[in-house]
Amino acid sequence: MNIKGIEHIAINTTDINVSTAFYTDILGFRKKDTINNGDSIITYLSLPGGSRLELFDYAGKNKRVPKQESDAGLRHLAFEVDNVDAHEKELRGKGVKIVLPATDLPHLGCRVLLFEAPDDVIIEFCQKI
Repeated sequence: MNIKGIEHIAINTTDINVSTAFYTDILGFRKKDTINNGDSIITYLSLPGGSRLELFDYAGKNKRVPKQESDAGLRHLAFEVDNVDAHEKELRGKGVKIVLPATDLPHLGCRVLLFEAPDDVIIEFCQKI
C-alpha cells in the first residue's frame, strides 16, 4: 500500500446550514461546492493541506446518537495549530463549547484544546511543545 494522506473527512449533519456556518465562519475553512445526490446533499469545504471536509445532509433523516468519550469509533478530529491559547480565547469569544481547556501533555509532546462542533463532533487543536 502507498497511502499518500487523507483525501477527505465526511460528517453527517442534522442541520447543513449550522454546520457549514461553523466550519466556515468559526474555523475559517473555505466552502467549495454543494452537490445534490438525490437522497442527500454534500457541501465540500477545503481543509489546510489540500484535503476536504464533506458535510452530508439527508433531508432530516440524520439521527443524533449519544456517545461517550470511551465508546468505540471515531473519537475526535485533530488539527495542528501554532497557538492553542489564542485559539481557545477566540473560540470562547464566539460561544464555542470547550470540552478540555488548553492543557499541556508533555508525555505526548503537545499542548491541546478540545471543543465541540455541531452534531457532537469533537475537534482538537494541537500545538507541539
